Amino acid sequence: MSASTSLRPVVIRSRQRLREGRAKAQVQHESGSQGILVSAKLADLYDDIVLDVWSDAIEPWENDRAVSGLALVAHGGFGRRDLAPYSDADLMLLATRGSEHLAKRVAADLTRDLVDAGIVVGFSIRLINEACQLAWQDPVIFTSLTESRLLSGSLHVYSKYFNALRHGAMRRQNRLIRDCVAARREERRKWGETNYLLRPNVKRSRGGLRDIQLIRWMGFARYGETDLEKLVKLGGLPEEDYRVLRKAAEFLMRVRNELHFREKKSQDVLDRSLQMEIAKAWGYPGEEGKLPVEQFMQDYFENTRSVRYASAFFAEDSLTQPWIHHLLERVFSRTISEQIRMGPTHIWVPDAHLETFVSSLADVLRLMFLANQHRRRITHRTWQAIRQAMQERPPSIPSANSIGAFLSLMSSPGRLAELLRRLHELKIIEQFIPAFERTRGLLQFNAYHKYTVDVHCIRSVEAATDLEEQPTAMGRRYRRLKDKGLLHLALLIHDVGKGYEEDHCVVGARIALETAERLGLDRASTETLHWLVQQHLLVNVIAFRHDLSDPQIVLSFAAEVGSIRRLELLIVHAVADLQAVGPDVLTDWKLNLIEELYVRTRRYFDTGNLPGSEDDPEIDLIRADVQKRLRKKKAPESCFDLLQSLPLSLMTRSEPEPLADQLRDVIEQLSSKNESICLACFDPVFSAMRYTVVRRESHQSIGTFARATGAFTTAGLSILRAQIETVGEDLAWDDFWVSDPLYPECPPAGRVEEIRERVRTLLDSPDQPLPAHPRRWSTRNREGDQVNVLPTKVRFDNDTVDRFTIVSVFAYDEVGLLYRVASAFADQNVVLHFAKIDTHLDQVADVFYVSERDGSKVLDPDRMARIENALLTETR
Repeated sequence: MSASTSLRPVVIRSRQRLREGRAKAQVQHESGSQGILVSAKLADLYDDIVLDVWSDAIEPWENDRAVSGLALVAHGGFGRRDLAPYSDADLMLLATRGSEHLAKRVAADLTRDLVDAGIVVGFSIRLINEACQLAWQDPVIFTSLTESRLLSGSLHVYSKYFNALRHGAMRRQNRLIRDCVAARREERRKWGETNYLLRPNVKRSRGGLRDIQLIRWMGFARYGETDLEKLVKLGGLPEEDYRVLRKAAEFLMRVRNELHFREKKSQDVLDRSLQMEIAKAWGYPGEEGKLPVEQFMQDYFENTRSVRYASAFFAEDSLTQPWIHHLLERVFSRTISEQIRMGPTHIWVPDAHLETFVSSLADVLRLMFLANQHRRRITHRTWQAIRQAMQERPPSIPSANSIGAFLSLMSSPGRLAELLRRLHELKIIEQFIPAFERTRGLLQFNAYHKYTVDVHCIRSVEAATDLEEQPTAMGRRYRRLKDKGLLHLALLIHDVGKGYEEDHCVVGARIALETAERLGLDRASTETLHWLVQQHLLVNVIAFRHDLSDPQIVLSFAAEVGSIRRLELLIVHAVADLQAVGPDVLTDWKLNLIEELYVRTRRYFDTGNLPGSEDDPEIDLIRADVQKRLRKKKAPESCFDLLQSLPLSLMTRSEPEPLADQLRDVIEQLSSKNESICLACFDPVFSAMRYTVVRRESHQSIGTFARATGAFTTAGLSILRAQIETVGEDLAWDDFWVSDPLYPECPPAGRVEEIRERVRTLLDSPDQPLPAHPRRWSTRNREGDQVNVLPTKVRFDNDTVDRFTIVSVFAYDEVGLLYRVASAFADQNVVLHFAKIDTHLDQVADVFYVSERDGSKVLDPDRMARIENALLTETR
């Protein structure tokens, strides 16, 4: 007997109806129908199937008097009638005491047949009082039951239940609203505290459909209504917010429907490959410097931004403070400026002056400056009036008073970033910086940046102002900056040149000049702002991609910076920029490199001594410290000879004590005629194993680095960072920081020894082929090549240093990439002298100091073309 013939007729009928109904809804969706209409069609489909199965389940009991005590209720998304194609159906069977026994029998048949029909069901049986009590205790149950809708059964039972729920909720409104907001906040922690995520959840991330639903739930607690249009009529929801919420709901529901139809299952996460597919299917054309997918995501972010703000304001308005709080705030308030009063926690404009005050942009900015200076929050009533007035105010060129107030606001840390977000919401920032308008919701489609350009810029300002409270060296530098306003302004506009074909630093520098002219900055400030924006990546380039022990590097950086004031501005700017990129971007390793660059450059400005040069006193100080420790360990004289030949970069890579131990181990193993040495220790800075590979070889030997990387890669290790050096004339000294997927924490001694032996064997047997790579999934495997839209690049630099050619490789990371790059250099007979390898998220930026076999630079154009082609072949 087939599976289909064993099913009940109602199930077979429902399966067919569900399949055909979804197919019709998909045709309607693909024709461009509104998401709300498609969802309504799907809700009708679910209604028809549930009622058919209900009728079949209840038929044997239709003459039982207990049937009159049952009511079948849809709630949650099903009750709200905004279903997506593969949504669950939340059902509750309400029962009276006399009908509980029948409810259990009917429920068994009902749920069995619905599941067999292909609908995922959330089901419960409740008495009226039981349902209400659970709603008061659990905000998740409460929010779902606010969307209750009678499907079938007793209207009397349903009305009694729903009236009890509505009136009980309004009596408990303050607690329920607080619980709903807290539950939503907890959900956002899991799915995304910001709406500017690379892979947002359309339903649960901030600004998603759930925040629209939150307004409905709070509206039910406060007014007894969930319908947004009714909340407008009741005065609870501003009409402008209602319009943007309807527009956003339409867009988000259409996106969610698209995700379900494409995946043929419940799917709410908008990952990068789906973003690209939807942008193409929906006909986004793209434009100069902006991909179709970036246009689509710009629409997504604009809609979720609107939802976020409307939801936040409705919540703030609903969470009214106790009357005693308002009384104390006013009793202890004082007038601090014309028409402005300030209490212990808030600042506001009295009602008598409010209408006139909020119509003036200069006055509004003055209020924000005072709020920032005194670290007070603007009261909700005052901000509502400002928001309404500014939304109705047509954009215009700011007056001199407004510009002065804006610059005053920018000069003080406090809560500047929060106030800038509010100005951005009201489209005020772009009146002072017109180019800022283009950044609204603009996502650079890569895994490095986690936020849209506008949000990243404001977060950069926030990262800088956070330094004010930090007892760190960077915090001290920020606090002693005399003109913080110039730094904040540079951070606000440093990436506004993104989204054009031309380099964003060049475009941004032009915009900086236009901004300075619009704001009336003096010549010196204009020049500094222009320079900061144009060179804002300079610290990253020098610190992360060059040998900081090379005096040429420090000298060229110092020449570009020119003064201690500019050095501190640029260093703080770089740290704030990195901090704002995303979680875990500003690692201790990067911060240490930036600090090292600052200290070396500052020392050159203060003393004229060039770090890393022959007369650099730092080298002697470190060497003396290590020598003292070697004497205590009674190390052989050859340890002291080796120490003399160590470059500064190696001497500063470890603390003196472990460096002394390392030198002794190297000498001991070299003297025992080991050809290759592999030392290992756990590095807590990176939470990774650091393997130091030392091998005596010809100064211009080829391929050692390639075989070392191959040894680690084919053992299944991920190389996070690497630095290679040449010590003296014949010693290659390479450091690798690796992670081991088999041991996320520190690996056991047996595993470490296995890796060390593997490295030594492969280095000492150059003719032995490397083992095959282990098969592993990577980011690229999961999402496909189409999401990696940034081109792989190879750049040659023969100008920065005298002795070497610098080759920079930018590519998407995958298993074995570094090994293939190193092998390509070896195949091209290129000698590696120094390297900095850094992997972040899905991208790598590897820098190599190279030469020909005879020690000369790589200068021939044809030769560079062959090397570039070999590298590109291995990284694509």
